[in-house]
Amino acid sequence: MTIREICWEKTALGDAAVTRLEEVAASMQYTADLTGADIFIDCMDRAGQTAIVVAHAKPRGMASAYHRAVVGQAALREKEPAVYHAFGTGMAVRDLKAVTQENRTVRQDAVPIRDDGGSVIGVLIREKDISQTISREKKFRALAQERESQTASMLGLVPAGDSHSVTMKEIHHRVKNNLQMVASILNIQARRTTDPQMKRAFRENTGRVLSIAAIHDILTGTDHGDQVELRPLLEKIRRNLQSMMPQGQEILITIRGDRLSASSEKASSIALVVNELLTNALEHGYQNRQKGQVTVTLFRGRETSTIAVEDDGAGFSPGEKGADSFGLEIISLIVRDKLGGELQLQSGPGGTKAMFDFR
Repeated sequence: MTIREICWEKTALGDAAVTRLEEVAASMQYTADLTGADIFIDCMDRAGQTAIVVAHAKPRGMASAYHRAVVGQAALREKEPAVYHAFGTGMAVRDLKAVTQENRTVRQDAVPIRDDGGSVIGVLIREKDISQTISREKKFRALAQERESQTASMLGLVPAGDSHSVTMKEIHHRVKNNLQMVASILNIQARRTTDPQMKRAFRENTGRVLSIAAIHDILTGTDHGDQVELRPLLEKIRRNLQSMMPQGQEILITIRGDRLSASSEKASSIALVVNELLTNALEHGYQNRQKGQVTVTLFRGRETSTIAVEDDGAGFSPGEKGADSFGLEIISLIVRDKLGGELQLQSGPGGTKAMFDFR
């Protein structure tokens, strides 16, 4: 079946939108051959609930991840999160793991396809088969663990002494206490000043200090060395910001998504970025509103993972220089220099969507 036939049968897209998809599809084979990957176009069905494959190009001269035709089949939300997130946010999503209709593990990049009015009418997807790579890595990890266990048994070795672990936990505990003391001082100064701009600056810096303190708090109670679980960390940041919200304002912050961990250095950068994005959302999206919803979503990728922050506030123009431009400059620098990723922003009357990736 052609793109037009599938779209007429299974989607609510009009003639102009289908023509646009056909234009994009015309270069799919070149992209598949160039990248050595399977390239797809997916569109939402008439109900707007399920993505349908409307076009597929296999790489010529290289192995495809597919043995059978999948055009016309559904792409399930739980198996292909990148596709649905690209539809939902209107932003490009990179390097998320997915499972094909033939139950092979692939890595997906997805970018929205828009009509002349800017509406998302489909998603262009690049898939690379990683099932064999994952299998090999599992075997290598199992062999490495077996060798380490055998070597330790032969030499009579024991795990690293507890004294070092206790010392590091004590250091993290003291750093956390000192940072919380600094945050308390900033809070006192914020309450004493009558200048709204100074009050805001003190509160923003309080949030930044507490976001770093949260990392040391987690490291105080962990037995996993330098690795920090990101969801508990972001929950601490959420609670800190909720506690500083003006009385009577009901803005619900939700943390959801995949389980991710990072080194303490990267976790510090991630904490600062999320803190800034949430602070901007709360201060600029809900100035004249009493209720709202802000969602932080974590997406695990094979090489690159993604965090998205979405709100239903008033929105702003990302190109304008305003009161929040300093925070956005900080975020962009941290994401680029510390996390090796890229910050994406979209904003309008319906709210703001921010995404950044990290390795």
